[in-house]
Amino acid sequence: MHGGAVLYKVGMAHGRRPMASQDERPRTYGSGRVCAVEGCSTVLSSYNPSTLCCLHNRDWAVRPLPVERHREGLTELIGTCQNPLCGAEFVTTNPAKKYCDSRCRMQAFQRRLTAERGRAATL
Repeated sequence: MHGGAVLYKVGMAHGRRPMASQDERPRTYGSGRVCAVEGCSTVLSSYNPSTLCCLHNRDWAVRPLPVERHREGLTELIGTCQNPLCGAEFVTTNPAKKYCDSRCRMQAFQRRLTAERGRAATL
């Protein structure tokens, strides 16, 4: 056939590489297939061997998180928000927490950033 020569596929992004044999190519299951659940019009990928989409396939079921996500036995601490515009007290189990919520944390960050820019401008 080819006299023992190895066939190569040339691509700009990947350079030279041997062509995939029939056994190495990904298996396809036909194009244009639709989920088998009545009323679902999701078109399945040609690489999806299932007759169901990911919303109806039990393998993709969402597992609920446990109700109690905090570790047992941690003591609750009362902290004071380090944002100069807030200063509210909050309850936490993390001794390193400085701000009562993300809004205060970002507000304090913006104040520090603005102050830093002002100092850099005067130099």
